Amino acid sequence: MVRAVWNGEVIADSDDIVMIDRNHYFPADAVKLDLLVASDTTTVCGWKGRASYYSLEIDGQSYNDAAWYYPSTSAAARSIEGRIAFGRGVKIEDEGNAARRRSLFDRFRRDTSHEKSARQATHDGDIEIDTSVQELDDGSFFAALNGKLTIADFWAPWCRPCKTLHPMFDRAASEHASETLGFVRVDVDESPGVASAFSIMSIPTIIVFDTAGNEIDREVGLPSRRRLEQLVRRVSSQANQPIKRGAR
Repeated sequence: MVRAVWNGEVIADSDDIVMIDRNHYFPADAVKLDLLVASDTTTVCGWKGRASYYSLEIDGQSYNDAAWYYPSTSAAARSIEGRIAFGRGVKIEDEGNAARRRSLFDRFRRDTSHEKSARQATHDGDIEIDTSVQELDDGSFFAALNGKLTIADFWAPWCRPCKTLHPMFDRAASEHASETLGFVRVDVDESPGVASAFSIMSIPTIIVFDTAGNEIDREVGLPSRRRLEQLVRRVSSQANQPIKRGAR
């Protein structure tokens, strides 16, 4: 069970939680809506959409813009449409039943079974490691950032430097991909939502994402073979940590 608590009052509790950017999104019917007051504040996220806000009022105390929700989202963020999240002033008590949490983009995972024969894979015990570069789009990109470091190649079919980068990037993937490090490629013409979300202004652009899907490094333009190898080795060294099975 996850609870949201402010001013000594439990204002939301549910096991049906969607998490994104370390925020817990509660179903609206799990929130005590009588404690919320509509705010005039709105903000815009580049890939989720426009958020509306609530303030909290309990026992004469107020917390302005304490909660937000997306009345209408992009297709990529549909899983949090109408759900409510809370600001840092609200305490989140999580009993840690992680098996019942849902990643924002679970519903957008692509069925890639038809691609299996084209992939190069190795096996480490019962763990299959995909050493190919995964082709992603607006609907599948965020789901692929699934608890592993990820190196993403943003490109377009008309971009010659992008095509020059491809074989170097593919080779890096075949040499360094692991259960904790993935390599993906995104056609910015076909995926304007992802391109906008990360402000891709020039291609090729390589972005490194941490295990939570946050950008931690960026390389704009065609890197030399040596520069690419240095970047990949640095990220690989971060990812090359033994996974503790059974750990929560």
